[in-house]
Amino acid sequence: MHSNQTNIKTHQIINFSWPEGKKCAVAIGWHVDGEAGPIASDPRNLHHIAALSMGAYGVSTALPRILDLHDDLNVPGSFFVPGYVAERHPDVIKQVVARGHEVAHHGYCHENVFLLEEHQEREVFCRGGEILKEITGKYPVGWSAPGWGIKQSTLNILVDLGMLYDCSLMEYDVPYFISVGKKSLVEIPISMILDDYEIFGGWLFPNGGGVNAPAETAYKIWKEEFDGIRRFGGLFSTTFHPEFLGRPGRLNMLYSLFAYMKSFDDVWWATFEEIALYTQKFFIEEEG
Repeated sequence: MHSNQTNIKTHQIINFSWPEGKKCAVAIGWHVDGEAGPIASDPRNLHHIAALSMGAYGVSTALPRILDLHDDLNVPGSFFVPGYVAERHPDVIKQVVARGHEVAHHGYCHENVFLLEEHQEREVFCRGGEILKEITGKYPVGWSAPGWGIKQSTLNILVDLGMLYDCSLMEYDVPYFISVGKKSLVEIPISMILDDYEIFGGWLFPNGGGVNAPAETAYKIWKEEFDGIRRFGGLFSTTFHPEFLGRPGRLNMLYSLFAYMKSFDDVWWATFEEIALYTQKFFIEEEG
């Protein structure tokens, strides 16, 4: 266990292993930012109809076929949804749940809470969480930070709300624990390597566009990362955005990538919630 410059302590689980002798795990995370994405990047986008339509594409057009992909390949998913997006698109968010996937917390309007005062953070968490509970019937148990903005008060709020896990940090290749005062969170690590924004991202305003890399580029990067994770026993946890990766050609690539990954029978595919629950159980059994 060690500390950073705050009083938050990270606890690596020694001899961590995946269930049933699996070599590695895969958790497919989708950040369903919708219209909240461009609004959070620049509040003026609230009146920028083209930018809003780009965000809406990820929910109304891309998300249904993403759900079909998960059905076709029998792959579980975790969908991190801002409350604002759930309010605007309740039917498709209900479909996520109806088709057996996890809906998790992603703020109210994709706020980078690192830039907020603590009382503002709490308002964002409570507002977003209650909306997701009203629409899905369940209060979310996990959260991922929009823009990777996270600070000590953020983790304090997560434990105060009784959240099970966070997936915003990057220290280890497998899940670990964060001690926050006398409480703790399961940390499910992510990586910029498995973030599609780094390859395809961009908004119409204010920067005027994005990156149009070939889908093959992402396939090569993510395949080599999966192969390495499988060799070293880690977790392949993604940060995918429907408005970028849900485009037809890129989604076609994802079918091929997932089919390759599923050709190995020593890989555990799970939601973030399932991984967090397993991590808790493993730690309790190992620590006795």
